Amino acid sequence: MGGYEDIWEAFVAERRLEFGGHMDPGWQDGHALSASLMIPVETGHLSDRLDPLREALRPFPFVSLHPDHFMHITLLLLGFLVPKPEEAGEISSERLTNIEIRARRTLAEFPAFGVEFANLNAFPGAAFIEAQDGGMIKRLRETLSGGCGLKMPSGPPHMTLAYFQAPDGTGVPEGLISAIERYRDWPVGEVRVKEVELTLLDLSRGYPEPECLAKMPLA
Repeated sequence: MGGYEDIWEAFVAERRLEFGGHMDPGWQDGHALSASLMIPVETGHLSDRLDPLREALRPFPFVSLHPDHFMHITLLLLGFLVPKPEEAGEISSERLTNIEIRARRTLAEFPAFGVEFANLNAFPGAAFIEAQDGGMIKRLRETLSGGCGLKMPSGPPHMTLAYFQAPDGTGVPEGLISAIERYRDWPVGEVRVKEVELTLLDLSRGYPEPECLAKMPLA
């Protein structure tokens, strides 16, 4: 996966949707809880700049907008929490505890940093806001991946604004392309990243408050 402009150009060229996000039954595959390392984003001071983007997406019936309490940047998806992992993508509570210990130790040396959010963009399964940070989130992912023995994810960092929930391969209406294009150059605002959270997500609910298992401060 390339940079932000490559992602947008591919979305416009391919013009296809898919069922995105944690509510996709195909992705859940019968699991109840998903664990991840994330950066929570407090959006109160960003609302004036986020609201026009939400209003532009709201008319489309396949768009599922994220509420404020669900806004975040995913760093690493850790897996589905189960008592005894048997398949790829599953993780035990003991492994989560080990990741927390290693992540906390790793993050103690990583500096806090700022992220500037700007520009609406889209994958086939979601609309998102780009994160301009001078490569710091990528460095953070690399540091956590190496320190915790985890696979480094692909693709640039982003803050998802809405999931697209349509059968895979559904065509993209021209109106959606136009709606996103109007906000391709749209500053949203800056946040300061001071900590990383280890969270659990209840996959049986639409937009639950992520359960924070641990807050790990940056240096």
